[in-house]
Amino acid sequence: MKNAVTPLGSERLFQSFQLALEADGLRPHTIACYLRDVRRFWAYVEPPEPGVVTSDDVRKWVKHLTTFLSPKTVKEAQMGLGRFFRFLIAEGEVTTNPTTTVKLTKFKVRPQPTYTADEVKQLLRSCRMDSKEGVRNAAIVSVLFDTGVREGELVSMGLPDWSSSTVWVNGKTGDRLIPLGTNSLRAVDRYVRRWKVNGGALWRGKYGPLTRWGIGQLIERQCKSAGIEHKGVHAFRRAAAAQMKRLGMNDSDILEVMGWKDVTMLRRYTAAVATELAQAAHVRYSPADRL
Repeated sequence: MKNAVTPLGSERLFQSFQLALEADGLRPHTIACYLRDVRRFWAYVEPPEPGVVTSDDVRKWVKHLTTFLSPKTVKEAQMGLGRFFRFLIAEGEVTTNPTTTVKLTKFKVRPQPTYTADEVKQLLRSCRMDSKEGVRNAAIVSVLFDTGVREGELVSMGLPDWSSSTVWVNGKTGDRLIPLGTNSLRAVDRYVRRWKVNGGALWRGKYGPLTRWGIGQLIERQCKSAGIEHKGVHAFRRAAAAQMKRLGMNDSDILEVMGWKDVTMLRRYTAAVATELAQAAHVRYSPADRL
């Protein structure tokens, strides 16, 4: 890899690109990834100005990335560079986008661990409802499976709106309102009364509000108590997406509940049950059965 200094003028374009991404409302982490990938390209190719970049430059860079990055990460880097050149075209800095004729790197989605519905039931049964901790843990497991919220979103929760069965969360994609099913709302109600939570952070521990680390430890202990494999907190998010698909929820509604903008993550999260879902769908929509 070449160890060149960013050409004069390019840094100003990077700053303008960052400003545009911020104006579009992208999260800081996403912006940082885009800028990292664009700078990585500039350091490798050393173009004196954006207008001289060719598709071959992009292909050479992509080939270089494949020597030390996963296919998924390479694809994300390509997408970041493509967005940068679309920005340059919109701003009149260049007239062509050299990334458009370069195929995006393909990668196979590897199924990630997820809890089954039976395992969630087993977890709930293992919560001792005669103890404060058991009532709390049952409510947390129920909410995680019901909504698919991320760990950061879970710990950001305050009291729900009981009349609309919704609760605000804040996390990776900013503030959003999520719905709670009857069973999870009932579990939260039972927990709130038992723990006498009147405001502030919803989930509490012995020494105050629970953190992401605290949630992780809680789930690990509960899995051990239930006698099931501990797959992490995020596995509930995958489990929720898969269960919503099983029950026939349409993709647009799942995206809204899960806080996704497109089906990419939905497909990734349901990869582990893709065959099961396809077979179930075929039973419902078999062409021959409609003759």
